[in-house]
Amino acid sequence: MSVASGNVKTVRRMPGSSRPRLEVDWVVVPVSGLRKWGLVLVVVLLAAGLGLLGWALLHEPVEKRASRLIQQATAAEEELRRAGISEGLASEFEQGSKLLAEAKLDFANRDFAASAARAEDALHRFQLLLRLVNREFVGAAQIIAVSGRAEVQRANQTAWEKAKERQALYNGDFLKTSGDAVVELLFADGTVYRVGPDSLLEIHREARGGRRGEAGEVKVKVGQVNVSTALNPSTVVTDAAGVSIQQESRVGLEVAEDATTTVAAYAGKARVTGAAGEAVDLADRQAVTATREGRLSPRRAVPEPPVPESPQANALLNMDQTDRVVLTWRRVPGAEAYRVQVSRSRLFAPANLEVEATRVEPSVALRLRLPGTYYWRVAAVGGPGVTSEWSAARSFRVFRGARLEELGDTTPPALTVQRLQQMGNFFLVQGVTEPGATVTVNGESVAVAGDGSFKKTIAINREGKSVIVIRATDASGNTTEHRETVFVEVD
Repeated sequence: MSVASGNVKTVRRMPGSSRPRLEVDWVVVPVSGLRKWGLVLVVVLLAAGLGLLGWALLHEPVEKRASRLIQQATAAEEELRRAGISEGLASEFEQGSKLLAEAKLDFANRDFAASAARAEDALHRFQLLLRLVNREFVGAAQIIAVSGRAEVQRANQTAWEKAKERQALYNGDFLKTSGDAVVELLFADGTVYRVGPDSLLEIHREARGGRRGEAGEVKVKVGQVNVSTALNPSTVVTDAAGVSIQQESRVGLEVAEDATTTVAAYAGKARVTGAAGEAVDLADRQAVTATREGRLSPRRAVPEPPVPESPQANALLNMDQTDRVVLTWRRVPGAEAYRVQVSRSRLFAPANLEVEATRVEPSVALRLRLPGTYYWRVAAVGGPGVTSEWSAARSFRVFRGARLEELGDTTPPALTVQRLQQMGNFFLVQGVTEPGATVTVNGESVAVAGDGSFKKTIAINREGKSVIVIRATDASGNTTEHRETVFVEVD
């Protein structure tokens, strides 16, 4: 395929004239005749619409949220079907489809909370696949997300190179993360590895195209790894133990500098075999520790993850009304304390953490300093070396300025779009706008980070000339538009 980029067009509103103004209570309106009142009416209606939208986001019922997530996941699933799934990604796609089917069944049974959770999980899997779809899965694994400093060392080489998204890893390669980094890996059999800070691991999995076959293994020398399997098992080895993780399981491992290994099964099953030959089977919410000599401790219970309560998901907070927010969650039986993290990034890399605290009570009060989008999560501490899985992350958006005063803002938001990148018949759209603005690409909403940056993969499913429209809209309804004309040819 070949792609040619066209011109960029930016739509901006002209500032008001210098003629006499009529001051109307809470907004200043330029007056140049009776026709101007039509514009005032449009602005007021737009403000009312934005207010209703904000109220709806703040008070979204769980039934409506589940319905919305199911619709989004279904659309993503259909987009993947049209694009075609390679053999190496088939198992992950099937797992996402299974989760979506269960979410629809939960919804039919009016279990809306479970439906929303499963639909959100399915949507996340589909979004990961959309980054790789229509590209042949090469290597044993591919990096799907990087936050912070991470490096890759190829097999039989001494030099380290910077880790990048969509980078393939092969048998014998090493991955190293710094103290501020988090990396997500997707393996050819659908297994997702989340590698934490200060970690070093070696890829032992053999590259293969099919979703069947013997499970490979990853060796963790030091650090933290969370493993989520789909339709295939996975194996992790350390100097102290081997961990066989069954399909459809979530397991966390932490390897200390002296090789002491702690394994926690959050969901599903895993078998831990110490270097001395002893073996222990773990079920849901059970943990065990292997000493550096390979001896295993007794099984310990892992607490349930806390359930966030307030603020509600996607809440809007006005800093001009209050500079404080209180995060609360349900108390977990047996928990001695709670760990809380607040971040500007959904990956919660240390470099992006705004708050990291430990609390005895199930709440924490925070002072707001800057506008933007924040993500938060919490884990329960059940005792020395026993911590629950992190809760599902929630987000809230902080803005500054009363809504009615914002009606006077006629300045469109800044919008900068990088050069489009081609991936088969997909285009990667990246850019930055003002914090708090919303972004769409060809009408599809895009997640905007706290610093205003965004990223979206868009599919072009027809030959010839097409236009990709990126639109940023601020809280007052001002819009900036960026258009890219692309040509798609099949050789």
